[in-house]
Amino acid sequence: MEIQSKLFGKIEYSEENIIRFAEGLIGIPGKKNFILIEKEDFKPFGYLQSVDDPSFILIVINPLLVEKDYRFDIHKGDLEALDIKDENDFSMLAVVVFAKRIEDITVNLRAPVLFNIHTKKALQVILLSDDYTAEEPLIRPLPAAAAANTDGADIFKKK
Repeated sequence: MEIQSKLFGKIEYSEENIIRFAEGLIGIPGKKNFILIEKEDFKPFGYLQSVDDPSFILIVINPLLVEKDYRFDIHKGDLEALDIKDENDFSMLAVVVFAKRIEDITVNLRAPVLFNIHTKKALQVILLSDDYTAEEPLIRPLPAAAAANTDGADIFKKK
């Protein structure tokens, strides 16, 4: 199978690589079939390329790379819908919204994309807790204590 991607040109893929969202994505119900594209020169980001609409691409990232202590509670029904039995059955991605200024880039940590790595069934889930928003900054400021600590921080200063 192949599509003509607006960003990547001709892409060949196989049926087993299609990540299927039975309900579509939140706010985008018509786009249900995607392939995950990972480019070495764009890591840690990846692309969810729609195969339904080759002009539609989402940029994604592993939410644990944004928030190392990322905690998520997912409704049991969502896990059952995806046939997820344990933590080795799934992968999770967060949608990234790029901006002109790096400090304005955001990540949707409130509604990650969850998919079964074996069956490729997928769902964008809304987390049960309110710990995160749909517009978390990708680049976070240093905590005040870390920013104030300059001991040894300037290794290039001449003595």
